[in-house]
Amino acid sequence: MKRWPALLILAPACTTLADDRQGLLGSPTWEEQFPSLASLTAGPLDSPNAGDDTFVKIRAGGMFVTADGEITVGDMIGGATNVLDFEDTLGQDTDDISPIGSITVAIPIIDLSIELGYMGNYKFDGSTTNTVSFDDQEFSGTIDSYEDLTMYELNVLYELAELKYITIYVGGGARVIDAEASITGDVMGSTTTETEEAIIPIPVGSIGANFDLGRNIAIRGNLSGMYFGDYGTVIDAKAELGYDFHRLFGVFIGYRFMNVESTEFDVEVEATMQGLYGGGEVRF
Repeated sequence: MKRWPALLILAPACTTLADDRQGLLGSPTWEEQFPSLASLTAGPLDSPNAGDDTFVKIRAGGMFVTADGEITVGDMIGGATNVLDFEDTLGQDTDDISPIGSITVAIPIIDLSIELGYMGNYKFDGSTTNTVSFDDQEFSGTIDSYEDLTMYELNVLYELAELKYITIYVGGGARVIDAEASITGDVMGSTTTETEEAIIPIPVGSIGANFDLGRNIAIRGNLSGMYFGDYGTVIDAKAELGYDFHRLFGVFIGYRFMNVESTEFDVEVEATMQGLYGGGEVRF
């Protein structure tokens, strides 16, 4: 039996056949009561957990994010702080919503799945009268600013063990953050805009689990993370509830928490983003 892994921005919803999966809360199916008859009617997608035998999964939805954090670009100038808190220093609104999506390809012969995901694009903007340092310049007066964070993920997971209603996965991957920061304000009597961008790739290790509650409902979770000192640290945790209407499609809703910190690039970032996500998926 080949199972899809738990992947959160990332975890997949149920990928099982609603009519065939028993699960913890289910009752025996007719296939279990009449195994000889079931073997005559079974096809390549007709086994228990039939959705798990599909080879491609596409999911799309949205995520609402609440963030807090800070950025640093350049050195402190004239005593003005260069550690810029999104809300306290820059006065930014740190709530946003974005589309999300992913495509997953299974390789059942080696119990492996590979997922490429778009975790969303989130923009936080605002204004302040605080004097700040940014890109080795001192900004004063009324300052307008924004941060634009676009995030992607790669997950490669291997089915480690299957214990009745629970399946355990391990693996690795990466989180990639495209961070852009911009400030407009007065610099020595002239209105100036400075923008800096950095692309931050951070490898991660992962562990996940799938817990079948019934023929068409399951809970999934995943924890990913890695520590690389100044280069980057990431913690990415997610959990979701999935429901299958059919072996080829289902819906999901979950919660995701992600913390990223990196001081190695032109844009130094420390940010925590968390919130609800949901959507639907198709499998074939």
